[in-house]
Amino acid sequence: PANTHGMSSIPLAPAPDAPVWDVSNFSLVDGHLILVGRDEEASCRSRNQTGSSISESTNLHPAGGRRDPAADERSTRGAGRSNESETSPTSQFTNVKGLLWKRLRERKGRGIPKAEASAVTVPNGERVPSQNGSRESLLQLPSVAELDLTGDNVIIRPVHGSIVGEKFCFQIITSEGSRSFGCMSLAERDRWIENLRRTVQPNKDNCERMELALSLWVYEARDLPPRRRLRCHLHLDGTLFARTTAKEAGPDGELFWGELFQLAALPPARALTLALCRDDHPGQTVASITVPLAELAAARQPLERWYPLSGPGGGERVPSVRVRGRYREVRVLPIVRYKELAEFITFHYRELCACLEPTIAVRHKEELAGALVRVLQSTGKAKSFLIDLGVAELDRFDDREALIFREN
Repeated sequence: PANTHGMSSIPLAPAPDAPVWDVSNFSLVDGHLILVGRDEEASCRSRNQTGSSISESTNLHPAGGRRDPAADERSTRGAGRSNESETSPTSQFTNVKGLLWKRLRERKGRGIPKAEASAVTVPNGERVPSQNGSRESLLQLPSVAELDLTGDNVIIRPVHGSIVGEKFCFQIITSEGSRSFGCMSLAERDRWIENLRRTVQPNKDNCERMELALSLWVYEARDLPPRRRLRCHLHLDGTLFARTTAKEAGPDGELFWGELFQLAALPPARALTLALCRDDHPGQTVASITVPLAELAAARQPLERWYPLSGPGGGERVPSVRVRGRYREVRVLPIVRYKELAEFITFHYRELCACLEPTIAVRHKEELAGALVRVLQSTGKAKSFLIDLGVAELDRFDDREALIFREN
């Protein structure tokens, strides 16, 4: 896992002002993520950063929003005008695939800046006026017409919305740089991430790997400078991965956030730094504390405590922040190693639950139940599992109907 994330020249987290690309305008073909249907300027969405709250874009629809019907009509017309008589799925896929590569070759073969052209050509020969005109020459946007995912050290990971200003985003890190993409929903984002990871590593399920994740509640802070708008920034080994919304401390110096951060697919790290920063001066740290991740990983349950903060000034009262977190380092074996366990759970989940229910603590039941449901969902037995548990509970209480469904 160390060499998987060992690209020090490429940032592991996007900058707060990084552009977000609309993933609905991209297609995955032969290990390449290709921009289709729109020009790069129309697919890029730069937003005002507002912490965990999602900012509204101006005259551009948000990343992950619905496609432009006119653009979809043009691309559909261009793809299907000469092939209306072909109806087989194979021929349709070949046509679309050929169209994608044709567009890519056209982009590479133009050889002139877009600022010098007043219109672009779509495959059916129509001329569409340029959306930005001469202003295109002033936009130094990175090119994402094609991203090659077949190289080494390609990382695909979710990005927290407080960094890029979008809820459902993921990041692709290659040796050439980093790009962020926005989706419409959490399910769409997870589907893209899974498909891209399997493109990068087709043999993923047969390899041993480490999965690192941090779950952190940032509750509140006290003894802060009164009436000052502050954020709490979360850094892993000096890299910003998330931040709270900006809120104003009360006259008594107390401030409540109550925000949960679920950071998955993390690179290897040693320390978590919580830094309080002014909203009007994001780079100015009011106070901070560094927590070893080994401390959060050692506890079997999420660790909650007040952490005293250190910073410039040295007033009479030391600011502190209350957080509750857990850091997980999960060693995932090749999937064949779990075959016997999956078979046992699938065919003997009734006996397993009957033995574990009276012996394990309540705080462990939710995590175990979630794991069982995920395993049985993958084997197609989740529905039967839930039905059997409900029937078993009815049988156990018999005529004491008042106690039915009182348990988890």
